[in-house]
Amino acid sequence: MTVFIILFSAGLTALFAVLLHIKKINAPVFGALMALLVVFALAILSLDKIYLLHSEEDAHYERRLALYDEQIANHVALYKKLTEIQLDTTLQLLAENTQQDTETSIQQKIEWRDSLIQQLNAIKFEAKQIEEVQNKINQGVHKFLMERLNKQMIESLGHRIYSDFVRSRPRHEWTDTLFINELETYLKSQSIDRPEILYAIKRIRAFSESGQLVEATTSGS
Repeated sequence: MTVFIILFSAGLTALFAVLLHIKKINAPVFGALMALLVVFALAILSLDKIYLLHSEEDAHYERRLALYDEQIANHVALYKKLTEIQLDTTLQLLAENTQQDTETSIQQKIEWRDSLIQQLNAIKFEAKQIEEVQNKINQGVHKFLMERLNKQMIESLGHRIYSDFVRSRPRHEWTDTLFINELETYLKSQSIDRPEILYAIKRIRAFSESGQLVEATTSGS
């Protein structure tokens, strides 16, 4: 049964990845399917053990149960490894599809992140691994918010001012934090009032602090 579950999960993972690659499904749907697959496989493993507990009545019950527990532990370890591979595949594909993101898909990613972390905690994933998953998803959301900020700058300030600002430092010196701080300083020094840009900055900082998305304004949608 366990071997079947592993092969079945691996097959579905490959199928979902192909569907995402050929754009038959989007990234949030792919993430949701992967999360459901994890829950399904663990549920089947649990039912398999419950069946043994009810069917085992001979004198070797305790010995066989201990042996089965050992097998389950090995299977769970193997399944966790498979889940890690699934997660790596999922996160890589999500990262490759950032250009297709919208406010709706980003919010779905955040909801999927929260649900996934809850499930990983339930199956006793290591805290470090869970943190890595959370950080990778958050990085994708942060990248989206920074792209929206840059787009807002171009729309509000114009290409020339935007280009001059970006070229005010060598590309390799820019970090997101430095970019935002320098932008605020520039707006103040030039007495430029652009609420939409300041709101885009607010969204980035709010997400960095809370991990949750502040609602976009109509103009920033």
